[in-house]
Amino acid sequence: MSKWARKRKRKIIIIIGVLLLIVLFFIIFSFKNKKPTCFDGVQNGTETGLDCGGNCSKVCVDDIRNIVVWWERPFKVANGVYNTVAYFENQNLNSGIQELTYEFRLYDKDNVLVAKPRIGKTFIEANKRSAVFEPSLITGNKEAYTAFFKISSVQNWEKTEPSFSYSLFNVGDPVLSQQDTHPKLTVPVENKSIYNFTDVPVIAILYNIKGNAIATSRTYIDSINQGKKEDVHYSWPEPFGDVVSRVEIIPRIDPFTPINSITR
Repeated sequence: MSKWARKRKRKIIIIIGVLLLIVLFFIIFSFKNKKPTCFDGVQNGTETGLDCGGNCSKVCVDDIRNIVVWWERPFKVANGVYNTVAYFENQNLNSGIQELTYEFRLYDKDNVLVAKPRIGKTFIEANKRSAVFEPSLITGNKEAYTAFFKISSVQNWEKTEPSFSYSLFNVGDPVLSQQDTHPKLTVPVENKSIYNFTDVPVIAILYNIKGNAIATSRTYIDSINQGKKEDVHYSWPEPFGDVVSRVEIIPRIDPFTPINSITR
């Protein structure tokens, strides 16, 4: 190889080396100066955990109190037909769950499964006692005695709109009639928030004098604007078999509904 060729080859190698160094420099510079995000798999910025806490919408697991399930119970509607409720509390002030998957199972007095397991999904509101309601579980000619509520999977805990952490509704005095034949319940519900809501599920739970739940039902408010009041109505085909001492009404609002889709 001639002297000129060797010089030319050396020059090309030097140029390629310089270019590689420049590229490597820009890669390192870009990585070091990359703005932190809540989705980069690195604890950076204001995060208090890996992609959680600080300015991130995801809440770190170590900062969360577990959901407390106070009770789960089947309620006979007719022979072989049961509504089922799990009553729970989320004690976290400004965080909830967008999607929680659960399962209900009904058992008889001998702890034998008497209905096909019911799988469902729900949201969890922040800072509230609430309920999961599943209607019309069929047991055929078997009697349900207990219910088992299992949380199958949970999406991330996330921050919620602060105003949704408190009561959005005023519930008026319930009027219960025809308890000995076909019970009917009417309750006024007032929207005291600054939002207009549609398709609001409203669960009713009726208790006896000992504080035990003896009946439940669910209905929907099609539309309720801010400051407006709507009557919600419930009915049952058979008497409760006990005296109603207290009525609890639970309107449920998904705290993860985009604010721009809720009219003010």
